Amino acid sequence: MPPKPNVSAPQRILLLSEGIGSEIYAGAFEHAFQTLGHTVKHIQWKTHFQPCQGPLNRLSSLYYRAQSKFTFGPTLLKMNDDIVAQAKAFKPDLIFVYRGTHIWPCTLKRLKKATGAKVFGYNNDDPFSPNYPAYFWRHFRHGIPHYDHIFAYRTKNIADYAAMGYPHTSLLRSYFIKGSNTRITPKPSNNRFVCDVIFIGHYEADGRDDTLMLLITNGINVKLYGTLWEKSPHYEALKSHMGGSIQPLYKADYNLALNSAKIALVFLSKLNNDSYTRRCFEIPATGTLMASEYTEDLATNLYKPNEEAIYFTSKEELLTQLQTLLANPKKLKDIADAGHARMLHDGHEVTDRAQQVLALFHSF
Repeated sequence: MPPKPNVSAPQRILLLSEGIGSEIYAGAFEHAFQTLGHTVKHIQWKTHFQPCQGPLNRLSSLYYRAQSKFTFGPTLLKMNDDIVAQAKAFKPDLIFVYRGTHIWPCTLKRLKKATGAKVFGYNNDDPFSPNYPAYFWRHFRHGIPHYDHIFAYRTKNIADYAAMGYPHTSLLRSYFIKGSNTRITPKPSNNRFVCDVIFIGHYEADGRDDTLMLLITNGINVKLYGTLWEKSPHYEALKSHMGGSIQPLYKADYNLALNSAKIALVFLSKLNNDSYTRRCFEIPATGTLMASEYTEDLATNLYKPNEEAIYFTSKEELLTQLQTLLANPKKLKDIADAGHARMLHDGHEVTDRAQQVLALFHSF
């Protein structure tokens, strides 16, 4: 019987990503791999598309932005060539491509030939969603056969990969980040974020603004933060309720705001066909009760309904549940505490995900 692989053995890992929002996306994996004792080189290809400084800056910006958006042109060629050159010099054991929209299929083949490394892919968006422009995922989708393994963010995508004849997939869920998503005790009670119900997230035209308006008009103390809310037909009313423009929250403010609410809402992205989202770990990490749109995935695989989280299928159902819980603080706290405990027990921190990646690497 062969010996079990040593999943803690130090590896050289080349991490490739666009680099946008890196501290909670690819940068989180970089830190997690390093925490586990591995050597990581992180190439962020956004640096190839930054405009030159000077009087021609505006034209330069348009030149680079167009190439990055449509993923074509001489800058993309140089970017892919530079990645191969740096990979040859670094000599990685594992190449981890985070959302490889700009990586050409031939680059994947060149990387494997030049380094002998295993090449894994991970995508937190849905590359099979019809809601994206046709050009957006073309390099990634054409490159799928050249990955040794692709981690899917959602179970739906495992079936999508299988339908196109690619079997080397497994689920790698999102995560919370210890140190960034933390429980504050005692619960904050005197700051600008304190409220009964909070939603921190972007606007989509899926009725989430109607839901928030129903809660507000029924006297629920709601706070709202995020992006794109100016596109909502209810924006003026929501802005008036908040006493000013609706702003996103990041880092310490984001964590403090979640801690300061009794209940935090989760609306799922229809663009990406999500059955759960990152907030399904970040919210319980703070010890705040999570109230999410219902999915079978959430209710069956992550948190028990009415015991570790609450779920709703309509805005009216949500209103009724919130009113009941706000009138029963003990039940609200019991569910919040149980959700926090379940999330910690099941292991949903980013280092847990990095260990999952490495365990699969050692299985080859």
